[in-house]
Amino acid sequence: MNFVQIEEALLAPCMDAVIAVTERYQFLEIHRGARVFTAYREIDHVMYLGFDDDLTERSLKKLNERGFQLLEAREGTRREHRLLLLTLKEIGYAASYGEGYYKASRSLARHLRNLGWPLGALAKLLDNSRINTEDPTG
Repeated sequence: MNFVQIEEALLAPCMDAVIAVTERYQFLEIHRGARVFTAYREIDHVMYLGFDDDLTERSLKKLNERGFQLLEAREGTRREHRLLLLTLKEIGYAASYGEGYYKASRSLARHLRNLGWPLGALAKLLDNSRINTEDPTG
């Protein structure tokens, strides 16, 4: 294989990456309030990994009414959220109540940290001895 063939083989993946980055910046330019976030409910030790087009006080109030506290949020896209959920499914984590809801565990938090997901104080919460820290993927 010569350098021309190698260059041609790498061209498509490089262009895909450039397009993905461009789409992300264009989306975030238009949707300034779009956020990906982690919320936690202590009563049943459930994490909610979510996305909101405009994370406002009203959205936070809805989370609080369901018993969740927001741990951390950062700007992000719906696509990023979908890709995270697909990745978690592929590595063996099943949603507990619905899309984006997972039983809290140290192993899941470690994966989320490695994937660059906003976690906030989740690590401290998982040190709490009442939380099952076993890996739910078995």
